[in-house]
Amino acid sequence: MLLFKEEQLKKLSVKMFKVAGASDEQAETVSEILVKTSLYGIDSHGVRALPGHIRSLKSGRYSPDGKHTVLKDTLTTALWEGNKQFGHVVAKKAMETAIKKAESYRMGWVSTVSQHIGALFYYSMMAAEKDMIGIVSCRVGTVGGRTTPYGGAEGRFGTNPLSISIPANEEKPILLDMATSIVASGHLAVMAARGESTPEGWIIDKDGNPTTNPSDYFKGGYMLPFGTYKGYSLSIIIAALPMFLPGLSLENESKTYMWGHTFMALDPAGFMPLQDYKNRTDALIRYIKSCPPLPGRQVQMPFEREYKRKEQRSKEGIPVDEPFWDNIVKAAAEIGIDANKEMGR
Repeated sequence: MLLFKEEQLKKLSVKMFKVAGASDEQAETVSEILVKTSLYGIDSHGVRALPGHIRSLKSGRYSPDGKHTVLKDTLTTALWEGNKQFGHVVAKKAMETAIKKAESYRMGWVSTVSQHIGALFYYSMMAAEKDMIGIVSCRVGTVGGRTTPYGGAEGRFGTNPLSISIPANEEKPILLDMATSIVASGHLAVMAARGESTPEGWIIDKDGNPTTNPSDYFKGGYMLPFGTYKGYSLSIIIAALPMFLPGLSLENESKTYMWGHTFMALDPAGFMPLQDYKNRTDALIRYIKSCPPLPGRQVQMPFEREYKRKEQRSKEGIPVDEPFWDNIVKAAAEIGIDANKEMGR
């Protein structure tokens, strides 16, 4: 396990993107989101994804000149086509636009069809930082998806994640970020690299047999929905929500990397004084946390563990597993950068 400072990783990431041909905006935005994600301890969607994005840029999947297209725009809603722009860049602009609409009209909803946007919490948190409720969902590739329906033996969904943030006053915002599969595929990659086993009931192998070996997923296996039929039902809703987006027909979806995203910002001040709302959020958090814990357990809020990891990693550095660092080193070498030298190793 290696430890790097946040600033070190971002500087390396920005340089790699720029050398690979990304624009300044693309390099800064994607690097900011990847490193911030690792800082919060969501390693499955953080800097370990850097080599894949660099190679996708070099292969032409992303374009340095990529720009999103506004297909429709109203006072409170917008519909965008992401084209070959980095999904992270489209997503950040989409949430910024949703927030601006909500500032004027109490709510904003922007739907996009774009490429992978990384961890959703980053975008819902943008709304909470502006004292708004943020809701983000992602319809990951349905055709060829690797999550089964409840009772099914083959994939029909992607991980179809959902993130919701609710602003507070003295407490940290309530923040949900979860896949509707029982686990994210990136987390399985982390477990496989560390030689760890999954709990029972997470995945099945390519023949439909239960397994605890995360590598079986990457050999044609499938993830199961969380909470059996409940997670399955929620996944259907997230898949159906952006059906009006271009290119999301079942016939087209399997031919592209384009996924459907929903970004919503809601202003609580449209219902009651903002400070009162935030104080009520504080009271709810404190009431929940006052619950006596079971022996050996803790009562925690959603994302509380990630908040703590951010504090720890800000002081001690961001850990990167050696197999993932080796991948970054190789990707950097392919574009003429010595990653170890850049990091002072």
